[in-house]
Amino acid sequence: MININIIRVFVSLFFCLFLIFTLSACSPTTESNKTVVIRVGDRVVTVGDIKREVRIASVENNIPQKEVWSSINELVNRIVDEALVLEYGEKNGIFLNEIELEKAIQNIVKDYPENSFNEMLLSRCIDYNEWKERFSEHLLIKKIVKEQTASLPPVSYHAIKSYYQERKKDFLHPSRAKFVHVVTKTRKEAEAVLARIKGGEDIKKLVKEQSLRSGIRGDYGLHWKARYIFPSPLSGIIFTIPVGKVSNIIKTPNAFHIIKVLKREPPGVKDLLEVEGEIENILLNKAVERRYTAWLKELRNNYPVKVNDTLLDKLRDVNEND
Repeated sequence: MININIIRVFVSLFFCLFLIFTLSACSPTTESNKTVVIRVGDRVVTVGDIKREVRIASVENNIPQKEVWSSINELVNRIVDEALVLEYGEKNGIFLNEIELEKAIQNIVKDYPENSFNEMLLSRCIDYNEWKERFSEHLLIKKIVKEQTASLPPVSYHAIKSYYQERKKDFLHPSRAKFVHVVTKTRKEAEAVLARIKGGEDIKKLVKEQSLRSGIRGDYGLHWKARYIFPSPLSGIIFTIPVGKVSNIIKTPNAFHIIKVLKREPPGVKDLLEVEGEIENILLNKAVERRYTAWLKELRNNYPVKVNDTLLDKLRDVNEND
């Protein structure tokens, strides 16, 4: 029997090859794909490179290539920025080794069933080796930028507090609660757990014990949970039962639950302590962005950038009207 997945792969491959040959044969531009459009230091970007980036941007953003060509200057600016970073890395001996690359690829591929990652690429007419090359460049750029911004000073507590005071409306929370939550598969198990709680046993200990036994993870009450994330009848009980009281057994379609609410709050503003880490990341990312922007300006002074605007305009006009 012929594997249907093999048929699907061959159909996708045929379509991609047909599309590639058709586009290359029918393209009205007479420019060679090897003609240089951009020079950044010793690096060059050809017509073929630009076409490839347009095609990939079209696939990734699910928009026609004409739309990408109409805003080609934005794409060119990104290409120049990336080329500047890569040129800096090459001149300063910053490289990505094969172990780093393979580890990063495996972290992505592991989330896909067998062979489905390659099939996904093929369905988008993206060659695996082409994807690997671009992914490698992406990782290298990330590595270079990280090294360049590693010397940034830590975000001060004063800056975090000031940001919080000025933007409290950004840190609102809905009705929420902290509660201990035991989950069992059967009513008999739930009745046994409830009896032990009433007998004085620590409910948090029973959460751990029951989670190991049933494989259904409970909750120790360490984090706030918003009301809207729970289905009925759990949400109704969590937000009406007196704080500190243990609920009766609650039945849902797939399990049985016992709940003890530790704290409950109406809608309001999160405490600074809750959002301190989040604000620190926001401010650090802003600092990285500022450093990166300033650094790119330095790189443009250090490495000459030449863009053949006449050729680029010609390519855009031809492909916009294609």
